[in-house]
Amino acid sequence: MNYYIITEEVFDTLTKENISYMLKNLDDTQRLIATTDMVSNRVRKFNNIDTCSNYTFTNHSDWVGDGTGVETWEIEEIEYISEVDD
Repeated sequence: MNYYIITEEVFDTLTKENISYMLKNLDDTQRLIATTDMVSNRVRKFNNIDTCSNYTFTNHSDWVGDGTGVETWEIEEIEYISEVDD
């Protein structure tokens, strides 16, 4: 699995069936994703799920806004459903 922060424009070009997790940042300009695809046009790439999760805790004001972050279990278990996002 690959973990990225990408722009909304890049997200719109990806194959949604390959995305297992997606979270919009609070200003709705970037997406945190877990995907089987390799994304070259990205804002940030994470080496693993733990560094991805830790980033959201460090930068919570951009992602969750309540002083917490996204737990690894959330990334692993909350499934992105593209039909809901349309």
